[in-house]
Amino acid sequence: MDHKYLSVLAVALIFGCYVSLSRGQTRVPFTPSGISSLTGKDICSLDGEFPKQLGVYLDVGKEHAVQYREREGVVAVFLLSKPTLHCGTVDASLDLTRLIRKGETVEFKCYTKREGGTTWGKWGHIVGLANNDEGRERLVTARMAWRVNVNSKRFEEIKGETVHCDTSGYAD
Repeated sequence: MDHKYLSVLAVALIFGCYVSLSRGQTRVPFTPSGISSLTGKDICSLDGEFPKQLGVYLDVGKEHAVQYREREGVVAVFLLSKPTLHCGTVDASLDLTRLIRKGETVEFKCYTKREGGTTWGKWGHIVGLANNDEGRERLVTARMAWRVNVNSKRFEEIKGETVHCDTSGYAD
């Protein structure tokens, strides 16, 4: 076969693969409107890289997870079903961009008197915004918090209850 023919064939195959792979994979911008449009889609359809992200499984079967992502001042938390290491179907999203204050972080080891907790298997059931004084305080009170309702596929704001968070690392 002619090398010129093989080169053209190779380019055509690569282009065909690119078109096939990109078809149906609409990239979603990491913006408030993009975040709210993700329900039912794979979180990996978000456009771009996420240097700041963290996730925790909500159950032993690893059927649900809560994942935090941040980039360029936009901060969001997602409830995922069928999660993999960094992907999964978005069941609910919580855009924290306008809610989070300077010095606050998103915490997954939060609890009330009756629910949540700091032991593995309880992480992520309550998500809070708390300031741990740049790592100098381990146990803090969340300024705002949400219950993760897997059955209803939503985040429910917790009002009128004190929510505490353990801001230590997340290695189990």
